[in-house]
Amino acid sequence: MPAELSALLPLLLAIVAVAAVIAGGLYDIRTYHIPDVLTIILLASAAGFGLLTPGFDWVSHVAAPAIMFGIGIVAFNQGWFGGGDIKLLTGVAAWTGLGGLAPQEAAFPVDGLLLLLVLVSFAGAGLVLILLAARRALAGGDPEALAPMLRQDGPVPYAVAIAIGSIWWASLAGPSFAPAIS
Repeated sequence: MPAELSALLPLLLAIVAVAAVIAGGLYDIRTYHIPDVLTIILLASAAGFGLLTPGFDWVSHVAAPAIMFGIGIVAFNQGWFGGGDIKLLTGVAAWTGLGGLAPQEAAFPVDGLLLLLVLVSFAGAGLVLILLAARRALAGGDPEALAPMLRQDGPVPYAVAIAIGSIWWASLAGPSFAPAIS
């Protein structure tokens, strides 16, 4: 494999991961379902990134999705999240690890999976506020004429918040890609 291609592969895998979370958000808006293949893409691309990245912390990047899935089972059983949301977050957690993609000075008091969850929570709060405002503005009209997410007590396509939080996390973790592609 040419050196130029092997140097670009980690970045291409990161782009594939970002595309997968964006696709998850778009699928959720349209169908309120997140295809399992997106989680598989996230897990496989994170593993590929790890194989191509010297010093990749495999324990952290296997533990983070396992922990996320465990948290997700509890959240799903409580009715707080849908199963697709949990699977998508589990796939993203394979990228974040417990402490980020690479050893670095922490710019924030939290990193890795915890930072992802904080950012997704902020994005989720924003999404819910937007939906509440839209629902209030559209109240009184024919609910059948509205998209389900705009109806009173309609579903929240939370994969949108997961996508926004994941991209936000990736933008903060971006410099940690540099050792792998330089």
